[in-house]
Amino acid sequence: MGYENYKWYVGVPHCHTTASDGGLTLEQVIEKAKKNKLDFLMITDHNVNCEELPEVDGLTLIYGAELTKRGGHCNMWGVKDVIDREDYDSCETYEDFLRIKDEAKKRGAVICMNHPHCKQCPWRWEKNAADVDVLEVWNAPTHYDNLECTEWWHEQLRSGFKLPVVGGSDYHKDYVVTNLLTWPVTYVYAKSNSPEDILEAIVSGHTTICFDVGTTFVDIVSGEGRLGDTVKLTEDTTVTINVKKLHRTHKLMVFNSRGLCYEYTAKKTGDYSITLPVETEGFVCAHVVFEPGFFYSKIHDYAIASRIPEQKGMKLPPLIFAQSGAMYFEK
Repeated sequence: MGYENYKWYVGVPHCHTTASDGGLTLEQVIEKAKKNKLDFLMITDHNVNCEELPEVDGLTLIYGAELTKRGGHCNMWGVKDVIDREDYDSCETYEDFLRIKDEAKKRGAVICMNHPHCKQCPWRWEKNAADVDVLEVWNAPTHYDNLECTEWWHEQLRSGFKLPVVGGSDYHKDYVVTNLLTWPVTYVYAKSNSPEDILEAIVSGHTTICFDVGTTFVDIVSGEGRLGDTVKLTEDTTVTINVKKLHRTHKLMVFNSRGLCYEYTAKKTGDYSITLPVETEGFVCAHVVFEPGFFYSKIHDYAIASRIPEQKGMKLPPLIFAQSGAMYFEK
């Protein structure tokens, strides 16, 4: 499959500036991204095409915009003038979305469905995985709505959709001592850090999502196959799940088309690897969950539940700390 020159690049695919409702200018966001050791950053302001992006040493900037309407939010990446100004204003129905999305794709854009299960701003149009190239399965600091989105993603995988995923911090600004730009980040396995190769890697499903830069990291391989690949299924096929920096008490959960197929709770912090037989066609993906403690629950109430009143003070279930894309298996 030819991955000799590939490597992992880390970045943020969903970020706002003062061009819409962000708290930092483009220049300030760039400096913050560099301090956080990001390899790439996508600028996705609401209902406005991205301004001219500068060349920045060590940081790949990628044009984008977020179509933000009551019916749903979607990122459109890779094109400076991705849609016309009047299209932002006229997009009110599902049919409008399909028309505008098709025009953006003709111009070369990659389309990502954003936070479809967010209680504050969900996807209200017809929720069709075939309409988009990518799903933002994890939005903002990990919270309850991401669990619902993950379950919906698994449903699409079980239905036969090969739907790539990213995690987007949806950065607007920080609060007190937080550093929300990189909460979470998406790693992409790409042949270079050019915008074209980053986007190609995302569309190919070569992605895994981490709580922050350098935290718990989940990768999946099968022979020469990597995340996003389709591997020929034989009676001897196995899949290996590699987890870097798995924290003590955190739980690895592995899923296939039949549901949860393996789980492991770490007894100590360190790397962990497991090789499993692949017994059925479909997919394999994995995530790591943690039990939210008092401190995280307070952050959740302040940062998330303050905008979603029905979740304020709720007893949080285990939340996602790291999350891989999927690998596919066919006879």
